[in-house]
Amino acid sequence: MSTAESKTLRAAILGGSGFTGAELYRLLGRHPQIRVEFISSESKAGLPVDRYFVSSLHKKTPGSLKFRKLEELEGPYDLIFSCLPTGSLPRYIERAAAQTDKIFNISGDYRITDPGLLQAHYPESLKYEVPGGAHYYIPEFSEINRDAKLVNLPGCMAVASIYSLYPLAAHDLIEPRVITDAKTGSSGAGKASSETHAERAHNFRPHKIHGHRHKPEIEHALKGHLGREIELQFSTFSLDLPRGILVTSYTQLKEGVTEVDVRKAFYSTYASKPFIHYFNSKNGPHGPMIKTVTGTNMAEVGAYVDGRSCVSIASIDNLIKGAAGQAVQAANLYYGFPEEAGLQYAAEGAWP
Repeated sequence: MSTAESKTLRAAILGGSGFTGAELYRLLGRHPQIRVEFISSESKAGLPVDRYFVSSLHKKTPGSLKFRKLEELEGPYDLIFSCLPTGSLPRYIERAAAQTDKIFNISGDYRITDPGLLQAHYPESLKYEVPGGAHYYIPEFSEINRDAKLVNLPGCMAVASIYSLYPLAAHDLIEPRVITDAKTGSSGAGKASSETHAERAHNFRPHKIHGHRHKPEIEHALKGHLGREIELQFSTFSLDLPRGILVTSYTQLKEGVTEVDVRKAFYSTYASKPFIHYFNSKNGPHGPMIKTVTGTNMAEVGAYVDGRSCVSIASIDNLIKGAAGQAVQAANLYYGFPEEAGLQYAAEGAWP
């Protein structure tokens, strides 16, 4: 269904008082065809939304929208965005699904389908099935499934890792053994994090060396899109930054694969993607970094070859391209809007 020439869509945001919800509300405030009419928060219910968000501080005419409890959700809405903490959406999925045709899910639940992995990482997802079915969707790579009620967006570190690896795997250029490390800013832990400023500031340290739940997601996504399995070592690290992710993937090229083959793979994969900038190792003074993507829906990628050794890098803003911006991008594609709608001015007023 294309709605590019139709009425403005009514949207609801579930779990709207966290960092991701704030970004989503800010981005949709500039969207020409999506209007937020409900935003939930159990702890902030009753508070005016524009008085709570720092990004709304300079609005000349604050809106009248107030946070409401999720149990007050009454549609119908054209679409719902879920920014609920992992484990929360399954408890509300039936109620939310009854109020809309499409839910865009930014939290972790339902991203993977293997029962054993769900039990280990997302046990609540096993307790509540999705009315209408679920679909894992990466805007740059996935086919749109209009039959699915729930559209699951990738995790922030997972999608950055996929951007670094997809061209190599899609063109069958690498051996299956992959080592990936992801460095992430503090906003990725959310507002409820117990980590103190004293632990994070002026520091760089491991977060999770083994067992991060984005590991099976990356493996699952690449297998689902390419039919090809990888053997992934995935480790994460904490940065002294409020936002941003930089992922580095280390792979071995197959016998006979050259640097030119790698450049062609990255260029052909990303040349037509409006939100991915590929740094050819020959065409610029620097490669992917966090500062140049912060506050935007852009991903930067680059790949660097020495013999059969390949190092591929991707950087994103975890709250925008890794979460809220990616969700807006997905909604634009699903509803036939311009892919960049609402995302042209993402950097203005970014918080934190």
